[in-house]
Amino acid sequence: MRPFEFTGLNRLSGHAYQFRTADSPVHRLDTKFKFIIWIIMSSAAFAAREPWAIAVLLFLNIAYYFLSRFSLLELWKDICFFLVQMVIIAGLYMIRYGIEEGIWMGVRTTLQILLFFMPGMVFLRTTQSTQMMRDMKKILPFRFSFLILTSLRFIPFFARELHEIAMAQRLRGAYLSPRKFINPRGWRDVLNCLVIPLIVRALKTANEAALSAEARALNRRFMGK
Repeated sequence: MRPFEFTGLNRLSGHAYQFRTADSPVHRLDTKFKFIIWIIMSSAAFAAREPWAIAVLLFLNIAYYFLSRFSLLELWKDICFFLVQMVIIAGLYMIRYGIEEGIWMGVRTTLQILLFFMPGMVFLRTTQSTQMMRDMKKILPFRFSFLILTSLRFIPFFARELHEIAMAQRLRGAYLSPRKFINPRGWRDVLNCLVIPLIVRALKTANEAALSAEARALNRRFMGK
């Protein structure tokens, strides 16, 4: 077993943000270049305020995604959360500023959030964790490259965990549907059925990760011993 890799983290095929092998120009790019593209495109999401700028940036992100040879189904898995978020944020803006002004402000805010994360989705789906660590150590200190890799490594893991929690709760009779996410009255059920169990699993996984890192004496490496 490679350092800091859990058996449960390696059985994530078919879930959001999970690495998938493909013969694409993006897969063949050096990790450093993909990381730079990620930083530039995510930073541009903050600067995009006008409709034309957001449309251009959205087109570039979608083109970059499909240049990686991924399917529409994979794109849907990666962005479906943001579509639900768009409805919620747009609704809150419309309540605050009215329908005419609020709908654009809500859609713009959510698109900026989506555009900020989309290059990271491509980075995760086209870069193996071992390759990330090997290449990022060349441009970042070990401590920072390890922390960044650890953070990125758990994104697809928790995406799978959330899916499994939702399936288990439905089997127990919980009514979880898109309406629950959109309707504020259903947020309590979402909190109790999804968010709290995910937090518990996150804390347990973080503890296991810390013990695994300590067992491999990574704390000594961090301290330079």
